[in-house]
Amino acid sequence: MYIENIRVTIKSLPEERYEEFLTKLRKNLIYKYDTKIKPSELKIQVEKFLDSKTDKISIRYLEGYLLTLNDLSVNGGLKAILQGRINTPSTWRDLLIIATEDRPLPKVINREHLDNILIKEIKLLFTNVLTYCAHENKEKLQRNVHKVNDFLTIRMDLD
Repeated sequence: MYIENIRVTIKSLPEERYEEFLTKLRKNLIYKYDTKIKPSELKIQVEKFLDSKTDKISIRYLEGYLLTLNDLSVNGGLKAILQGRINTPSTWRDLLIIATEDRPLPKVINREHLDNILIKEIKLLFTNVLTYCAHENKEKLQRNVHKVNDFLTIRMDLD
């Protein structure tokens, strides 16, 4: 039942999200499990899994599927197992978690300085930047985010 829920979840991904899933899955397998696989071979393996054409699924691949679903959605792996579907980020919180969960705080930030007032300001900074960059067209959104990132890293280039 749970394996079937994972299959249903992956099958229900729109084409663009499915391609993103494959790309992120390959990165997870390479960097977290030291498993090198060509993109075309990986796609074949995933499609065999989705079509139930494999008798056994490697635990490493199964973990990779779940980790990758977590990369696509908050608690994506768990939701896939239990519900057979994942949600795309629909709140600021979901987006922030997905975008930052694998990033440590900068070393110069002391956790004790993060009081409620500063945290509110950080939230406001994040939402203002994204609101400023927002655009219905994906390419324009990406270009806007890239330009803002370039602007924000100017100081780092000057050091």
